[in-house]
Amino acid sequence: MNHFSNRAITGITKVGDIYCPKNGEFPAFSEAAGTQYLNNLVSNVPEDDFSSLNLVLIIFSFLPAFILKWLIGVFERSMDNPGDSILPSLLRQLNLGLRGLCYSVYYSEFSNPEYKGRTPLQIIDYHLNRVELEPVKSEATFV
Repeated sequence: MNHFSNRAITGITKVGDIYCPKNGEFPAFSEAAGTQYLNNLVSNVPEDDFSSLNLVLIIFSFLPAFILKWLIGVFERSMDNPGDSILPSLLRQLNLGLRGLCYSVYYSEFSNPEYKGRTPLQIIDYHLNRVELEPVKSEATFV
């Protein structure tokens, strides 16, 4: 099973504060996001992909905020590059993956238990409706 290192969680928190900064009523990613639930999101990710992601996030954890903001800007600008060459393609994938991971944790029903304010889901007035289905019991027997 995949598990983020503590440094990787620090890295995703820094990245999350860039994608989801404090804005009006919305708390910063680092305040409200349930990063303790990150491992649940990546439990089925292929090991090679997860190891690469973990390494990138560890590296990001050591970067100063201004360099990380610049890098995220480069990743976001790559979305406008229609080229199929390797670098823009990799940057687009990295941007989509990091943004998706951050938003998945930020707008999750699982927020930081230490956060006492309104969660992003409460602010946008979104309510999850989870319906759990019972397994279908078959009455037919096959011979």
